[in-house]
Amino acid sequence: MALGLLMILFIVMSVISVVGISLLYLMKSPVARQVIFYIMAVWGMFIAVVSATGLPTNYTLERLITWAIGFLSVAGIVLHIRSSEDKARMAARLLVTISVAGGIIKLFLL
Repeated sequence: MALGLLMILFIVMSVISVVGISLLYLMKSPVARQVIFYIMAVWGMFIAVVSATGLPTNYTLERLITWAIGFLSVAGIVLHIRSSEDKARMAARLLVTISVAGGIIKLFLL
C-alpha cells in the first residue's frame, strides 16, 4: 500500500515538473514567465528537500549531491534577481531547469 502511494507521488511530481518546465519556456508573457520561474525554483528546492530527507543519514555523499542540485535553484533565483539582460535570465531558467530535472532523476535513481 505505501509503495503504491509513493509511486503515485513520484508520478505526480514528475508530471508537475514536466508541465512546469514546459511552461517556463513556452509562456510569452514576461510576467507569467517570471511567476512560473519562481514557482519552479521553489519546486526544485522542494524536490531536493524530499530527496535528501528520504535518504539514510549515512549516505552523506548522496545527500550532499542532492542538496547541491537543490542549490542550483537558489543560484538561479539570485542570478535572475541580479540581472537585467535576457541572456542572464535564460541562464537562470536553465539553472532552475537543471535543478528540477536533476532532482527528479536523482529521486528516481536513488
